[in-house]
Amino acid sequence: MGENLAEKEPSGVQEASGGEDRNVNKKNGDTKVGLTLRILVAAYVLYLAFGLIQGFGETTGNDRIFIAIAIVVFVAAGGAILILSAKKLIKKEYVDADEQAEDDEEQ
Repeated sequence: MGENLAEKEPSGVQEASGGEDRNVNKKNGDTKVGLTLRILVAAYVLYLAFGLIQGFGETTGNDRIFIAIAIVVFVAAGGAILILSAKKLIKKEYVDADEQAEDDEEQ
């Protein structure tokens, strides 16, 4: 119980190919489907923020403050998730099903 589990790395986490460190892919376990779902969720969150922006003019008083905060949070979170996931998907920084099956067979 005295061991720190965060310090232990599973076997096969660091795999070098052509001098590149691929431990990020294995550590995060991001898949193409997972990244695509994140992009869809981020788009929905941005859509909700757009809906809040459209109704912002009809609100008065203290509600305006809370809605403004919600808009900022939704835009920031949705934008960040969308950008980071799209970047990983475009750069192919995810684990393919073929790679995952090969790793499972090796263990």
